[in-house]
Amino acid sequence: MGTPIVTAYPPSRAQQIRSFLRQHDLQAWIAWRPDELLMLAGYFPFWGASLLIYFADAEPVLFVPQIEPRDHIPAGLRVQEYPWGDLKCAHPYSVLVSAVGDELVKTRIDGEKVGINPSASRISLPIQAAEQIPIPEGFAAQLSVLGVSQDARCQAVFTDLYLRKTSEEVDAIRLANRVANVGLQVFFENLKPGIAEAEVAAAVESAIYRQIGRDGIFHSRGWAMVQSGPNSADAGRFNRSTARRLESGDLVLIELATCVNGYWSDLTRTAAVGSPKAEVEQILAVVREAQQAAIDGVRSGISAAEVDALARNRIAAQGLSSFFTHHTGHHVGFRYHDPGFGILPGESAKLEPGMVITIEPGIYVPERGAGARLEDNVLVTETGHEVLSRIEGSGQA
Repeated sequence: MGTPIVTAYPPSRAQQIRSFLRQHDLQAWIAWRPDELLMLAGYFPFWGASLLIYFADAEPVLFVPQIEPRDHIPAGLRVQEYPWGDLKCAHPYSVLVSAVGDELVKTRIDGEKVGINPSASRISLPIQAAEQIPIPEGFAAQLSVLGVSQDARCQAVFTDLYLRKTSEEVDAIRLANRVANVGLQVFFENLKPGIAEAEVAAAVESAIYRQIGRDGIFHSRGWAMVQSGPNSADAGRFNRSTARRLESGDLVLIELATCVNGYWSDLTRTAAVGSPKAEVEQILAVVREAQQAAIDGVRSGISAAEVDALARNRIAAQGLSSFFTHHTGHHVGFRYHDPGFGILPGESAKLEPGMVITIEPGIYVPERGAGARLEDNVLVTETGHEVLSRIEGSGQA
């Protein structure tokens, strides 16, 4: 797409965090969710049992399980080990709480000056994504003995830190998109009659996994969900690959979540196998027009509702509004779906430079046995936008 649009990025991540702490009269923040660790310290845990104390005026301290790999822990963190994974230790979290308390005493910080988000819901998974993060939901209650603040209003403001990415974070999201495009190229290459949805998805995920070791990539995972023909008409409700085999005339949709070194892209593509019927081709054509209209409108100062309307009105003009059943987009980067306002009707929040959002209108028509969605990741800049997911040489529009 040519030379990227230059933007004046938000302040550095450290400046954003320290400003947040000052505004709320806090001297430190405790975090253990993988996406919080990534945002606060650029660290993506393997087990998901690490904990960070981010001080307003001192070097952050990272507590890691004794079995945590150390090869990708970034510089600038003081690392302490605790006995999670040690069979001789029956209560590793009690040891962790004690160690956190010792650190606060050492730095002469009162627990009331320390903030935390106690919820373990809606998080990104760690590298070991086969099971939920092992730190228990009740762990925050254990920290209550230290007097740590759990002010709900403060927690809500903390999530705003997700919204404006720094230049380094945008580069990391751009890399995730570049890797995702490797998988999408495999998707297009496999659109042939007779191949199963699950076989296409497996080929895509394999291609993404094989990027480990290139361009500084230590972790690369893709979740490819492929739906074809009548299954694509249900894509507004679920995204699941089945054993159904592609047929000539099908529309085939792929929903692809990609995580590279902890940063996420969220892309969708729809393409035809052979020559579909005109009424099926129309679905994809209208979605393509609606998505481009919304992307063209992305700029600093426009409201989320206005961007949504740019797509939704194009679909309505073709009499298909009842088949567009979801929002037009959301924030992305630290998670598959970042916290923050959605790109949807009635949302008055405005876009700002540094925000990375998805634009993903879709139309799903069971009566035609077909559905389509197109999704790209778009950076808001000072002068407009940059589509991070349309990579030159990828063969994608």
